[in-house]
Amino acid sequence: MPMRTTHRMSLLAALAVLGPAMANGQAKESGPATYPAQNNFPQEDAKSVARHLAATRQIAGADLEADFNWRCLVSPLDRQLVFGVQHDGLVPATKIFDNFYSVGQNAVSAFALDTPEGIILIDALNNEAEAREIIVPNLVKLGLDPKRIRYVLITHGHGDHWGGAKYLQDIYGAKIVASEADWRMMESPQRGGGPFAGLVPPKRDIVAKDGDTVALGGTSIRLYVTPGHTPGVLSLLFPVFDKGVRHMAGLMGGTGGGQDEASVRQQLVSLARWQALTKATGVDVLVTNHPVHMAANEKQALIRYGATGGRHPYVYGAARYQRYMQVMSGCSRVQLARMGKASD
Repeated sequence: MPMRTTHRMSLLAALAVLGPAMANGQAKESGPATYPAQNNFPQEDAKSVARHLAATRQIAGADLEADFNWRCLVSPLDRQLVFGVQHDGLVPATKIFDNFYSVGQNAVSAFALDTPEGIILIDALNNEAEAREIIVPNLVKLGLDPKRIRYVLITHGHGDHWGGAKYLQDIYGAKIVASEADWRMMESPQRGGGPFAGLVPPKRDIVAKDGDTVALGGTSIRLYVTPGHTPGVLSLLFPVFDKGVRHMAGLMGGTGGGQDEASVRQQLVSLARWQALTKATGVDVLVTNHPVHMAANEKQALIRYGATGGRHPYVYGAARYQRYMQVMSGCSRVQLARMGKASD
């Protein structure tokens, strides 16, 4: 009997919600005709798409299949799903390595690289409020003093990566670093595109050139300009330590693909160059500037719970890191084929 009572109460509650909608005819409007559809590509070369998908999936193997699915299939096909997964949301601040911390949010990353002489911050989230109410409290939770922020490195000129930079510059005196091309994006009337035209950019501090180094407290970050996702994407190489063991991290500053044929082709060139650079320097740690690009939030949960099984989830090893970037390249070729463009 209690189960029937509970069921009846649930039914009544549901009817209370649905009743007004049904009376207003809203229920009729919530059927399949109103469902969002996946993207279609009327110009696509389906045979080339299939060929590149098959080849890239083979490169991905079982351990990178989720990355292949996200970049090659989910992201281009189902924007509604992307928005649902990559939503603005709070996630716990996490110490990832001895000297490297996640201080961002669900939709977009921000990282702190700690040194004896101060903090190098990588990206600044969407706006002043997120810098003030997410980055700063997260630093404090991790025992890091935000007054020690010396540099903020902007991986690329979309506002979700630099929106909070002016606040960090004004309040803590942080020096903002970006490439010339993406400084121009930030300073343009559109502020880099998307919903960021109302942002006030930071004042120019440092214009990074290809191959430059930002050094602080015995730690050096090497910067490379890798255009494609934006004209001046900055990609970073830097050391991290796991219980004192040194690893080399590689953050390709724009793995999300290009916006048109020209930028996708530029992306392919940059990815090929990045593979060579990271292979030569022995990069074995994958870092991305959106958590969903590498299931970072899930990996960070494993770290916080001490449930890694002795295998650090950010340490991919050199060979797997190279395969990840090959998957990104393969998905760019899929992108070209979907446009109906030559993709080999």
